[in-house]
Amino acid sequence: MPFSVLILGCGSATPTLNHNPSSQLVNIEQSYFLMDCGEGTQLQLRKEKIRFQRIQHIFISHLHGDHFFVLIGLISTSHFLVRKTQLIVYSPPLLMQIILQPLKFT
Repeated sequence: MPFSVLILGCGSATPTLNHNPSSQLVNIEQSYFLMDCGEGTQLQLRKEKIRFQRIQHIFISHLHGDHFFVLIGLISTSHFLVRKTQLIVYSPPLLMQIILQPLKFT
C-alpha cells in the first residue's frame, strides 16, 4: 500500500477508555511519519506491531502537552532498543528546550 494513515489517538487533552490523545502514523511507501505523540502512543504502536525503529520523522504540531508529553518516553525507549537510524523531530523551537533536559538522564 503506497499511502495509509493509522490513527493511534484521536481524543482531546485527556485519555479515556476509548480514545488516546492525538497521535497518527502516516505510512508513505513504507516510510513512517509520526504526527504528534500523545499518551498511549507507544502502546498503540506495539498493538499494531509497528517497530519504533521504522519511524524516522516525528512532527509535533504545537506545544500543548497532549501532543508531545510522550515524546521523551518514545525517544528513551528507542535509545534503549539501540536505535540505529536517525530520528528527526520537527516542532516549534521551544520544544527542544523542554525535552533535552529530561533526556540527559536516560
